[in-house]
Amino acid sequence: MTRFAQRRPRRSKAGTTVAVAASTLCAAIGLQIALSNPVAADDQKCSAADKNVICGVTNVEDLVAIEGTPWAIGSSLAGGSGKAEPLYLFDTKAFTASAITASDITVHPDKTAYPDCPGTPDFTKFASHGLDFRGTAGRGTLYVVNHGGRESVEIFSVETAGTKPKLQWTGCVVAPSTAWPDGVTSLPDGGFVATSLWDPNDKQFLDKLSAAQPEGGLIEWHTKLGWKAVGPSGMSGPNGLVSSTDGTTIYVNLWAEKKILKYNLKTKASQTVAVDMLPDNVRWSQDHKSILVGGQTDSVKGVIDCFESKDANCTTPWRIYKLDPATMKLTDVVKSGVYDGMGAGTGGLQVGPDLWASTFRGDRIVRFPGVLAK
Repeated sequence: MTRFAQRRPRRSKAGTTVAVAASTLCAAIGLQIALSNPVAADDQKCSAADKNVICGVTNVEDLVAIEGTPWAIGSSLAGGSGKAEPLYLFDTKAFTASAITASDITVHPDKTAYPDCPGTPDFTKFASHGLDFRGTAGRGTLYVVNHGGRESVEIFSVETAGTKPKLQWTGCVVAPSTAWPDGVTSLPDGGFVATSLWDPNDKQFLDKLSAAQPEGGLIEWHTKLGWKAVGPSGMSGPNGLVSSTDGTTIYVNLWAEKKILKYNLKTKASQTVAVDMLPDNVRWSQDHKSILVGGQTDSVKGVIDCFESKDANCTTPWRIYKLDPATMKLTDVVKSGVYDGMGAGTGGLQVGPDLWASTFRGDRIVRFPGVLAK
């Protein structure tokens, strides 16, 4: 049993049902899933005295490490009563966070790499979601799914040689009209694969996702080729994803199906494994030998209730597994619950022996010391 096992989750309280229209779910930036009766957890105020909680952030739905440095980037999902920021910068040594605002970002468009990008995004409307980073200490590229002002993947050059990382916006790729992007994973040649949680033109998408029927898909982009559909047919709600170092294999959470997909982009071979949650985000471990898989142990209806509320936090229970990419075997890391007032968990990031957990609705993120120690 890990040290985590002694950390007792708080139980959810009973709550009232909230009726939600499909358009409201879209506006809430359609994350993942929740409990039968999630309610506000605002009665548990975030305390800076808790050494394993970072307070004062808004809906950090995804976290990605800038490899070779003590820094990590977090997204900031719209929704609730908190003020979303374009992005967050986390100092993993100091266990602190600071907002990355428009004034922190320089602009230098790369028209060769991103010839069809219509221009710089409005960072006052920026709504970040899934993230990926490819590079090493010194310089790399950050990929950000954005819902603010346009549905797109935004690309940033990241320099880490100074006292803290500097972001420069270099371009964008606007998503196809039939796609609502959620997660993104970069490929070695500068292209990337994104998930589409649903087709925004499909008025029945909520019913289909609730029944785990085919909805959404996988789309791959390259500068010279543009977008193309990839992956097996019949997927329901593709969500978070990561790719192998050589870019041939992707691992995708099919959240409405409660499955994890392993798919080879070249051979088209596929394999799935069932999981007892609605899987949300995935992230490689620091040694790239395993994958952290997070998600909610709840229903589609529950997450809709959470999204519709204006509260800063929800008591949607969540959990995290570790996936062996070779065998597709799952191992418990964080059992289902709500921890230190943070519900609606989406995934985890390894920082040394510790795990940092993200959330689609919360004014905090939480750390689990030592749970990933060998």
